[in-house]
Amino acid sequence: MLEQLRQIILERRLLARGEPVLVGVSGGPDSVALLDALAALAPEFGWLLRVAHFNHRLRGRASDADDRFVRGLAKDYGLPLSVGGDDVRAFATRQKLSIEDAARRLRHGFFAKVAAKNGIQKLALGHTADDQVETLLQRLLRGAGAHGLAAMHWSNDLGKLTVVRPMLDVWKAEALDYLKRRGLRFRQDHTNRDTTFQRNKVRHKLLPLLEREFNPAVKAVLRQTAEMLAAEDEWLEANAECGMRSAECGMAALLVETLKREHVAVRRRIIYRWLLANDVGAAVDFQTVETLRRMVEQGEPRCVTLTAGAEVMRRADRLELKKSEDSGQKSAVGGTSAEWRLKVPGRTEIAALGVVVEVTVATGKLIPKLASLTNPQSAIRNPQFHEEWLDADAVGGRLAARTWRMGDRFQPIGMKAAKKLQDIFTNAKVPAARRRRVPLLVAGNGAICWVTGYRIGEEFKLTAATQRALRVCVRDASGHCSRLPPSPRRRAEVDLVGSVEIRPRRST
Repeated sequence: MLEQLRQIILERRLLARGEPVLVGVSGGPDSVALLDALAALAPEFGWLLRVAHFNHRLRGRASDADDRFVRGLAKDYGLPLSVGGDDVRAFATRQKLSIEDAARRLRHGFFAKVAAKNGIQKLALGHTADDQVETLLQRLLRGAGAHGLAAMHWSNDLGKLTVVRPMLDVWKAEALDYLKRRGLRFRQDHTNRDTTFQRNKVRHKLLPLLEREFNPAVKAVLRQTAEMLAAEDEWLEANAECGMRSAECGMAALLVETLKREHVAVRRRIIYRWLLANDVGAAVDFQTVETLRRMVEQGEPRCVTLTAGAEVMRRADRLELKKSEDSGQKSAVGGTSAEWRLKVPGRTEIAALGVVVEVTVATGKLIPKLASLTNPQSAIRNPQFHEEWLDADAVGGRLAARTWRMGDRFQPIGMKAAKKLQDIFTNAKVPAARRRRVPLLVAGNGAICWVTGYRIGEEFKLTAATQRALRVCVRDASGHCSRLPPSPRRRAEVDLVGSVEIRPRRST
């Protein structure tokens, strides 16, 4: 296994010579095997290793025993150690997350802080081929394309930290054999047998069923499938990039004949990338891409509306994307919904609503402490400017503002379920004529993350695990928005949504 890891690290260029490396160690067999292997290879490559352990406090004394075990490991190897911990179960309850998701967020947040503090840019984790297979099956059951089914990648970014997984080709049985031959001890986590967790159910129920009833070598087949899909996804991306350069006729048009020369898979990817590049990512789903593909191949339909202010037209030789702020302004006032892509970071003026939206990005110490944010359980107050903080990773790669649509649902912070936005407006006594002038901030997945002047969405609040935050200020076009974080309680009064009083809340 040691030589296998050595070759993988060299061939895939996972770790550079002489660089500092943070090694995540839980105390389990996979992470102990990884730590031992990296420590054995470190003199050859000059790596500066540091051990990091996060105590999830899910198993009482057993979790504390893991903590002590890893401390002993770091001492035995003569390596510096960083230890952190949190009550994952309590955090999951507060944030309404699954235990798995809560543990991952807190653990990753801890790793990122340790790395930043120590000037480290690489985090090595002990995910094995078994973990890869389980991830692929989980995503397949949930629904995913080639990119998702490629499962875990050899390396990916976690903010400014690059995560590397040198053991993705190593089976757990091989890691256990390595530990046995090396005479190394490790800790066993009894919760790995708990099938209330989906991954454990896949591991202990679904995979044995597939091996027993369908193919004894199904794990090897699935691992190979993930590897092939990863390579094919890279190929598709490269070809789509070349094809898009050939097909583009200005940023807002694609040449039909050029698209027709591409394979259908590349054609789909080009259309997908073209929509994202033109800031209409909120309209992108499989059905939309398929409709535009048929427009290329069959010439029908002649027009597809993506959002209130964007549509794609089929001309004789091209697809043309038309975005009109004028039409958006008319629709905002006239009764239908309009949408505007926001600059992140940056300043966006929405003339139709008479507001300016300013977005700044904060990391590290610039993210406000949770204790400094108030949480009045009150209604909307019409301030001169509304300001809120959102979790940037929850928002995703796109932030837009739009107006109300019939049927909109929204889960305000602190509530257990979403409710109709129309009911929220009714309870707050917002006149019907004013409702379509209230800016709604919408995340990359289409969810409403803030009804301006009202509470933000539950899933977008700042938490202890937040790594990047967005400070969003929505103000009257003639008003004022301070560049410095104002007092959480500071509010100046002006009418943005009418003469109604709806009191604000702050992120918690």
